[in-house]
Amino acid sequence: MEQKTTNQLTTSRLLLRPWRESDAEALYKYAKDPAVGPVAGWPPHTSVADSLEIIRTVFAAPETYAVVLKATDEPVGSVGIMFGEGLHSAEMQPGEAEIGYWIGVPYWGQGLIPEAVHCLLKRCFEDLGMTAVWCGYYDGNVKSRRVMEKCGFRFHHTEEGKTSPFGDVRTEHFMRITKEEWESAQHLSIRPLTEQDIPEMRELFCTTVLAVNSMDYTKEEAEDWASCGGSIEHWKELLAKNDYIGALDGQDSIIGFSSMNAEGYLHSMFVHKDWQHKGVASLLLLEVEKMAYRYGVHKISTEASITACPFFKKRGYRVVKEQKAKANRLWLTNYVMEKTL
Repeated sequence: MEQKTTNQLTTSRLLLRPWRESDAEALYKYAKDPAVGPVAGWPPHTSVADSLEIIRTVFAAPETYAVVLKATDEPVGSVGIMFGEGLHSAEMQPGEAEIGYWIGVPYWGQGLIPEAVHCLLKRCFEDLGMTAVWCGYYDGNVKSRRVMEKCGFRFHHTEEGKTSPFGDVRTEHFMRITKEEWESAQHLSIRPLTEQDIPEMRELFCTTVLAVNSMDYTKEEAEDWASCGGSIEHWKELLAKNDYIGALDGQDSIIGFSSMNAEGYLHSMFVHKDWQHKGVASLLLLEVEKMAYRYGVHKISTEASITACPFFKKRGYRVVKEQKAKANRLWLTNYVMEKTL
């Protein structure tokens, strides 16, 4: 749990505090690496003096923090909240902010920046009264995008022809999380599903198809699809072939579920009709993509309904083909989609 003290924030592994001039040598140690700055649009630091000047100017801005490891007391990266004119996106509104971040190469892949960003989101929404927070990344910066996905950000829009601080022209993608989405996620939990959960899964599946998917399919098609959830034996077969996870609300009721198998096939993604557009599907997708990583899978495939196709597109999945798939008696349109991790 993050705790705020004067001019600093803490997480389980990190101290986020203002930069000090005495940090210049440590900053140069990590910011000189060409693998760090250029992908984010800023040049590698050229000397300790260069890093000191950055601390005195850029890093002197309010809500800019050194990412300090509690274990070593060494600054290894930087995170910050930006407001007003510092925001990049044309879509920004009053009461919104942007989070930026980077960390030294030796600490990539350890979950430290997501830990720091979660802390800053808490500060934005609980302390600073923000209504939404943005993040942007240049095309190809997959690591930065993954941080945003892990922290609950959702794709919002892409801007082409953006001039970076380097002076080159790039494509920039923007992601966003609202206070409502963040608050909803604070009360949700994820756990594996078992045969004991089949009654709830059946009910959620049927009501979702009839109430949500019926907007994109005929009444007859939706009813035929919903009838596929009636067989308990069929659910047992699905649970045997796929690893299912459920999203639970504060009362431990299942409000959504998804699945992944060892081959990287995502079989299911259903969210209760009362929890649509509240970040539940994004949370589930993040978790099943983590499962794919653990399996060593580098490409995920799924068969998405007409309803779900836009959701997957916004999260980096591409349509391989449109097809007709048999539900119970009828053949329904869906899309084979893939994403390379």
